[in-house]
Amino acid sequence: MITLNVNFEMSWCDDLLKWNTTDQTCLRGRNRTQIFFTADEIWTPDIVASNGPGKTWKRSKSLYPILAICTGYVKWSYQDKVVSFCKIIVTYFPFDRQYCSIDLQSTIYDSSEFKLRTLYNVVRLYKFITTEWEISHATIEEIDLYNPHYARNFSTIRINIELERRSRFYVIKIICPFSIIAILALFSFCLPTDSGEKIAMCISILLSLTIYIQIISDYVPKTERGICALTLYSNLIFLLVFLSCVFNISTVFIYYHEIYTIRNRIPQRHDQQLLIDVHQSLIELNKQRWTFLRRRLNLQQHLPEQTDIDATKILYDIRYIRELLANLHQRQQPNHILIQFLSSQRSFKQLSLLIDRILFFIYLLSIPLCFLILYIYNNPSRLPSSTNQLRDLRQTEAVDPLPLIRGCP
Repeated sequence: MITLNVNFEMSWCDDLLKWNTTDQTCLRGRNRTQIFFTADEIWTPDIVASNGPGKTWKRSKSLYPILAICTGYVKWSYQDKVVSFCKIIVTYFPFDRQYCSIDLQSTIYDSSEFKLRTLYNVVRLYKFITTEWEISHATIEEIDLYNPHYARNFSTIRINIELERRSRFYVIKIICPFSIIAILALFSFCLPTDSGEKIAMCISILLSLTIYIQIISDYVPKTERGICALTLYSNLIFLLVFLSCVFNISTVFIYYHEIYTIRNRIPQRHDQQLLIDVHQSLIELNKQRWTFLRRRLNLQQHLPEQTDIDATKILYDIRYIRELLANLHQRQQPNHILIQFLSSQRSFKQLSLLIDRILFFIYLLSIPLCFLILYIYNNPSRLPSSTNQLRDLRQTEAVDPLPLIRGCP
């Protein structure tokens, strides 16, 4: 809802307020061409903002004098507050521009009885208190609006106003401190893992941003029509800091991983497989020994007398076991390299250091990219400057325009 302190200047022609100056003898010694009245003595137009909360008649408005000239020309100037409803779009907050319109029309007379015309072709801006908003654009239209309640058209003057929000306060007080705190999460990847401060630093930054988000929520407009740029930016930064905590916890876990668990698990599986292979080899050895004993009786007749049968059997066993161990060693060689890699404490430290460096450069690119959200959501004016009818009379070179209506015909 927009409330403006407006200086109204109205003029109209009243046929009942015409007189001949030579016949007015009661005005001897005074100006006989004009008379001042009050709003209760003569007819005045009932002009209100139709898109506002309703008619707000104030007694102070009737205290302003009305000038009537002998030709029937009436002029009335007074100050009043105009309240109008505006549809707010918060998508570009705090770099948003809001567009409001004020529809001035009569509450009784329709278009066939009452016509409104602009006295000036510009909106004159005399004084404007420096607030969060600045009027940057304004236009005036003369239209007829249909009122479904009365089923008639009413002559209307529509004043379109473009309000530009001053975003310097939000940039200095909210965006800059929030961004500086978030950038600290980038340097958490530069801390040594064995210092024990990586996670503590991330948690402290996350808590600081949580408090800051609570402060930001007091300034963000409460609406469900869209997500503003400031909310999207703060949530994205908060998500990046949260992910940095998760990544730092992962790197610390890798750095201080219990190596002995990997050593004990992997060789246990290989020992079981080794026992199975030895068991099968012993069974095979027994089969060969029985085969050798069967052949012993046949070979003993052809061997020399000095040959030791038991020693020959032992030599065969040793050769078989040697071949078996060679095959096992060749088959388990790749897994042995994997065990050495996984059980190397130095490799885990290098891996955690590599992850820290990669995440540092990723965050170094991600945080500046978040600023693009604020740049993209910098809402430019949608109205061409050629249609701007705002005359800022606060400037020294500005000239107050003359009214379009000079008098009654």
